[in-house]
Amino acid sequence: MVKKALLMLLVVSVMAAGAYSGGLALSGVGSKAIGMGGAFRGLADNWSAAYWNPAGLAQLAQTEINFMGIGINPIPQYTPTIRYGDYEVGYKNDQTRYPQGKMHLAANASGFYKMLSREDITFGVALFVPYALGSSWDLFKPNYEDAAGEFPTWDHAADLRVIDIHPSIAKSFMDGKLMLGAGMSIMRGSIEFRKTVLNATTLPRPHDYLAVDAFLKGDGWGYGANFGVLYKLNDKLQVGLSGKTPTTLDISGDVSNTLYTIDNIDLGNTALSQAGSQEEIDLIYYIFSDETRNWRNDATAELKLPADAGLGFAYKASEKLLLTMDFSYTLWSSLDSIIIDLDTAATGEAPPGEPTESMTIRTKWDDILRLSLGGQYQVSDRLECLFGFYYDPSPIPDETFSPLFMDIGTKYSGNLGASLEVNNWELGYNFEYIHFSSRDIPEDVTAGSDFDNYPGLFDAYLIANHLSITYRF
Repeated sequence: MVKKALLMLLVVSVMAAGAYSGGLALSGVGSKAIGMGGAFRGLADNWSAAYWNPAGLAQLAQTEINFMGIGINPIPQYTPTIRYGDYEVGYKNDQTRYPQGKMHLAANASGFYKMLSREDITFGVALFVPYALGSSWDLFKPNYEDAAGEFPTWDHAADLRVIDIHPSIAKSFMDGKLMLGAGMSIMRGSIEFRKTVLNATTLPRPHDYLAVDAFLKGDGWGYGANFGVLYKLNDKLQVGLSGKTPTTLDISGDVSNTLYTIDNIDLGNTALSQAGSQEEIDLIYYIFSDETRNWRNDATAELKLPADAGLGFAYKASEKLLLTMDFSYTLWSSLDSIIIDLDTAATGEAPPGEPTESMTIRTKWDDILRLSLGGQYQVSDRLECLFGFYYDPSPIPDETFSPLFMDIGTKYSGNLGASLEVNNWELGYNFEYIHFSSRDIPEDVTAGSDFDNYPGLFDAYLIANHLSITYRF
């Protein structure tokens, strides 16, 4: 009973990790590329081409080193309506909830060398953060007043970081008209996830569900690759095609659990008098206590990050104005299921009964098509202004929706940026605003299903600042 519910916690934890890469997904890499709304595959003329289209690295005229910092400030709100039928089980329903306020920081760096003896070859390595997530919510309090122990304030939380170490190489052909490039992703991911799990009992209300505070912590490695082609059709128009392979992160860690038992001697004695087997007696002694029960299980899982492909165009409308457009398609349906393995040997006061077996859970995500538009205006020889927009649907259906990741609905992003060159240095800045469509998850969406979601009304927007500095020599 208890262990099966906690296995479902681990499933949802891994889902949240992957969801963020399609949800509160960082909009991309590089202040210039993001400033152009991610419409960069057809241009790809600086270090961030390693992420967007590695073929573009062949365009670098000099060796360059880059550092970039990102500050992300998400502002979501959630009004839960989580009931079992018409029965309240402890969620703070019909109250607008806000997460613990904090800004999330990420950093990127790169170095690419332009070979002097072979000017048509560029190689180097980039280090960037393609996925990052963090939020903490106060959503729940046990509705049985005789619960042992103090329930945590921030009872739902998620934190995800994925770092991509990305060596890349590019070469030009046909006097620079055709460029090819490829890169390798060496990813290191870490995740922390907290959730309240409700476990059914045969006791009368309000003790028919007991609360477990469960905390997952894990990390792991994954490997993938990307590729790209860039072709100059004429002096005004060039087109880029790029894609990346799927990547599987092998996550290992543990799940720590705290069961909030019932500190009620009279009710416990009544339950004992009605017990019909030794198994029921053991369980009653376990869930009636003046102290919480704590135990831990080792856990492993495979998190599949999807493949994608994109087509981009860059058009020189005038001597000063450059316009770009991208289409990208992400195969989120590859995250069709998640395989979870729990070590059946638990440390601490584990529940009585048979250990939980491994399970495969379907996640039912959708493939998505993103549209990006961008522009670059050359104000002077040293100063250029950037602008961009993208439209990005959510891949996550109602059945698997959660406030712990920010992909609440279709995203609309507006970007404004600039870059200034001083001698061998370039300073770049971009401001980004993302609006999320409101989403209302119906209360009955989980009825009769194997999915886990959070009914209620969700709204959100996000503000991000990107600052970069590049040195060329």
